[in-house]
Amino acid sequence: MDFNLSFTANADPNELYDLIIIGGGPAGLTAGLYAARYKLKTLMIEKLPVSGGQLTSTEWVENYPGFPEPVLGQKLAADMEKQAKQFGLQIINETVTEAELAGKIKQVHTPYEVWKAKTILISTGSSPRKLNIPGEAEFKGNGVSYCATCDGPFYPEKTIAVVGGGNTAFEESLFLAKYAAKIHLIHRSDEFRADKILQERVRANPKIELMPFFAVEKIDFTNPEGRKLMLKSTRNDEQSVLPVDGIFIFIGNDPNTKLFEGQLELENGYIVTERSHETSVDGVWAAGDVQSKSLRQVATAVGDGACAAFRINRYIENWSE
Repeated sequence: MDFNLSFTANADPNELYDLIIIGGGPAGLTAGLYAARYKLKTLMIEKLPVSGGQLTSTEWVENYPGFPEPVLGQKLAADMEKQAKQFGLQIINETVTEAELAGKIKQVHTPYEVWKAKTILISTGSSPRKLNIPGEAEFKGNGVSYCATCDGPFYPEKTIAVVGGGNTAFEESLFLAKYAAKIHLIHRSDEFRADKILQERVRANPKIELMPFFAVEKIDFTNPEGRKLMLKSTRNDEQSVLPVDGIFIFIGNDPNTKLFEGQLELENGYIVTERSHETSVDGVWAAGDVQSKSLRQVATAVGDGACAAFRINRYIENWSE
């Protein structure tokens, strides 16, 4: 079944756009807002039915400026999209299958059309990193999850495992504690990267048990009545079994840059940009988590998008065939 729905109500593939934005997360939406306000003819292509990127799978955002109370990630994303559309940003929901970045006119291919633009902004973000262990792919969506907001409600009064040691693992463990009876937070060492305030909250939650110095070796969910994880101690290689009803994996993200390999300069998979956010190819910019940079937050993605749109507007003012 094809879930790649196309909503191209106002977009015209015969148009030469000033800017095509690939990816609809906070960086892309902000760039779209600014570009539309600059009166650039701007099209954003987002593969999912809703914009927002990882915001849509984040329950609460509590460190975004201007919100003294935590704001729902989905609401923040929806408000960003609504605001950008009000200024004239066109959005279509299709999967980009190919991007031709060289040359004066850029081309972006989807299963339905070929879209053309003077400039491209890549804001494709990143995707959850996998453990790549036996059982992970087999039980994805059936006990193995990478999104607490999406799947947490399926585990009322259940026992679950969370893998990871950073902010996301700790934040999502606290969210999952609203549903689960018991959470085992598994990490390879006792050096957690999560912010101290998050560590304090997790340690104070009686539902969450920290399990440092363990690695998940195998996910065995073949028996619904007795699901289990095969663990190995990172200190002495001793193996053990941990009964759980499900597992949530939060061990970082990988950049969504496969489309651009061989066309752009990459560093560990991330797109290398100048301070202006321009890439190694003339007329192509990148913004947000897809860039090679030190901090990846909603606030930094928004700043990236605004700066990139400003530079793109300057570029368009001097553009000629």
